[in-house]
Amino acid sequence: MQQPICHFTVSFLEPGNHVYQMTLDIDQLPQGRHELSLPVWTPGAYKIEDFSRHLFDLSVKAGQESLEVIHAAKNRWLFETTTEASVHIEYRVYAFEFGVSTSHLDQSHAYFNGAQLFLLIDDYKEIPYYLSLEKPPLWKISTGLDEDHSGIAQFKADNYDILIDSPFEVGTQSITTFEVDNKKHTLAVYGHGNEDLAQLTRDVEKIVLSQRQIFGSLPYNHYTFILHLSDKSTGGLEHLNSTTCGVERFMFRPWKNYKRVLGLLSHEFFHLWNVKRIHPDMLGPFDYNKEVYTHLLWAMEGFTDYYAYLTLRRAQLYSVKDYLHSLSKKLADYEKRPGRFVQSLAESSFDTWIKLYKPDEDSINRTISYYLKGDLVGTCLDLEIRKRTNNQASLDDVLRKLYERYGAKGIGFPESVYQDTVEEVAQSSFQEFFDKYIYGTESIPIDEALRSAGLDIQRQYTKPAQDDEELSANKTTQIPLPWLGIDTKIVDGHRIVISQTYSSGPAATLLNAGDELVALNGYQLHKPEDLTHRLEYDHQVGDTVTVAYFRQGQLQTVSIVLAPKPFDKVTITPVKDPTPLQQNIFETWLQAPWNDGEHATSDPGSSS
Repeated sequence: MQQPICHFTVSFLEPGNHVYQMTLDIDQLPQGRHELSLPVWTPGAYKIEDFSRHLFDLSVKAGQESLEVIHAAKNRWLFETTTEASVHIEYRVYAFEFGVSTSHLDQSHAYFNGAQLFLLIDDYKEIPYYLSLEKPPLWKISTGLDEDHSGIAQFKADNYDILIDSPFEVGTQSITTFEVDNKKHTLAVYGHGNEDLAQLTRDVEKIVLSQRQIFGSLPYNHYTFILHLSDKSTGGLEHLNSTTCGVERFMFRPWKNYKRVLGLLSHEFFHLWNVKRIHPDMLGPFDYNKEVYTHLLWAMEGFTDYYAYLTLRRAQLYSVKDYLHSLSKKLADYEKRPGRFVQSLAESSFDTWIKLYKPDEDSINRTISYYLKGDLVGTCLDLEIRKRTNNQASLDDVLRKLYERYGAKGIGFPESVYQDTVEEVAQSSFQEFFDKYIYGTESIPIDEALRSAGLDIQRQYTKPAQDDEELSANKTTQIPLPWLGIDTKIVDGHRIVISQTYSSGPAATLLNAGDELVALNGYQLHKPEDLTHRLEYDHQVGDTVTVAYFRQGQLQTVSIVLAPKPFDKVTITPVKDPTPLQQNIFETWLQAPWNDGEHATSDPGSSS
């Protein structure tokens, strides 16, 4: 029996109505009942989106005959053919949500992800899919999808998975290119800000070269970076040979902002190996109709974040100071979160569908991000492997083996294989490590790990400045600062409202998220800094303060005994007299000479 031939046409000749006009022409469709389905999620964004809510006006014809269409479930439609037929399907999709995992259409551009637009016919996931675009005549096309040379359409996907894994940016975007290993890399930038496209292109090329060095080659024929510049950051989403990243338009200067842009691009590019090719077997091929569960997102996402910044350092885009500064900020953030003692990395990965993407005011007390802790565990694991093998092996070797055995062959691996591969590379058991820090909730051994690379960690408080001279000196202290254990936000331009309370803080059972703070010790609070300054300048740990607040419109007061604030400043510095092994690990890990003499501090902000 011949397989159907599927040809999509995406039309947006009038983009101002934010509606994609979709047609699907199917030749040689067998007789019988058929199902059309639309994914409920996009790979890489582990949340149910129910994209079918934007689809409307669906109709099916066989020749000139209109067929009855039954809406069988939220994302499924049924119809029946009485003979083998050529079927013409029309529908429309509303697209006005601007993000990396959604689709957007307006007068300036068209951006779409396949999961929102392309219906699957029956279970024909392995057949080729053809695609044509009808667009405004001057708009350019940027995508990772291959061109079609058969004459049927403009583009061709070898299967349905590739079709929906190839986003399109169509419009008046700026386009620059470079080559690595004779393979074309395209940078398509929609929007404008303070970007320097020439500098950005050079830096992205360095990222590609740095990450290629780990694996030895590039697993694609061409690659497309789609970059959206707008008034807000929309994150990033990885694809097989492309990525979409959304950043604030004025993030390219100064350097402290631009570092975040490079970190995002580096993270998404590393995903082309880690997740898109190196992945547990449940993460591809996908079931697009329901959640897909794994306990390994700490390795898929957390380790990707680890390598994103490590390869920026190896590419010389980050100095040692930049790298250790970033690491110290992550460590301070991790150690502040009570949820690290409640939820394990494995649980965080498995529960991503209901927790990570759906945070609430108490999430900080019950959950831990597999991005944040996974990154730090990647640091510990890499350095532990280096220490045990006298710096003859590293986490790089683990990834290379997983890629050679599974990723390069297009197959996933059983979850247990990850630990097995770590133990093979390190030639020793890592059962205790996995039990404590991945399946358990013990504090990660970051001090010991960094010491193996000749680095020490100091945890301190930012000392309240008494004058401008002290403020510029940014002095620190070991004397504990007083803390209520709350974070606040401004609502309606002036109201000081609690955004979250820490279960480890003294106000945990006394103040609630949503309470509006109005006074401390009988004196009005005008802005969040008033609370922080009065606590840190006028009080000590153990003092009792009176807080006045509105709860659901009722004025109340409560007395709270101030507790020690968590350390808010972490400093990572080289030891004075490193051993030869410490120095060797430092230099090969960060690809920098020991005598750089650089260090980093973190200043992740404060809470009251």
